[in-house]
Amino acid sequence: MTMNITNHDWELLQAIWDYLLVEDELPAKADAIVVGGAALVTDMAQRAAEIYGDGVANKIVVSGFRDPLAKMNESEAMLLKRVLLSNGVAPEDVLVDERASNTGANIINSAELIHQAGIEVHTVILVHKPFMTRRFLATAEVAWPEPRPRFFVTSTAMSMKDYYRLHHQAYPDDPLRMIRSMLGDYERIKVYPAKGFLAQQPASREADVAWDELMKRGFTTRGVK
Repeated sequence: MTMNITNHDWELLQAIWDYLLVEDELPAKADAIVVGGAALVTDMAQRAAEIYGDGVANKIVVSGFRDPLAKMNESEAMLLKRVLLSNGVAPEDVLVDERASNTGANIINSAELIHQAGIEVHTVILVHKPFMTRRFLATAEVAWPEPRPRFFVTSTAMSMKDYYRLHHQAYPDDPLRMIRSMLGDYERIKVYPAKGFLAQQPASREADVAWDELMKRGFTTRGVK
């Protein structure tokens, strides 16, 4: 899809971004950090390394398969691990799941790895793309096996347009990839609770209106089943 993004389009997209972005005040200590994969974009690993460096948690789980559609030479998890190591995280403090191909599996497999490592978790910090934070948290709230820890969610502090530019650098041949992904996350927030994939989220009239208008204006979503 090729189209010019108008100032009004950006205003509508901002309403979606604002709804999807959840940023918690992090605890002083947590038992683990769980990082979701995002193909070639790795800001979430940098954020996780920052939290680790602050001494909040000493174990990080990275999760994600090798996406055949993302022009990757390695799995998302291994790419994220490399970024963590380059940002000062010790190799022995990184747990790697290369199997997960969706967000539910990111959570389930991460919980399994933590359990296998003998780590007792009461508090977990979730890290993902800014617009993915609401869905990552809502997925953990139903997919993590009982007893569930207390979850906190965070991401890299970045404006929507700056994040758009970051994605554009990673995927210069697909300038609307980030927008399709963000709109796809919004659609999942609306339809996935009925499937049991994530916890029901509060509605936003402003975001709903923006979504309807964006769809009428020709925008599309990515990967919703």
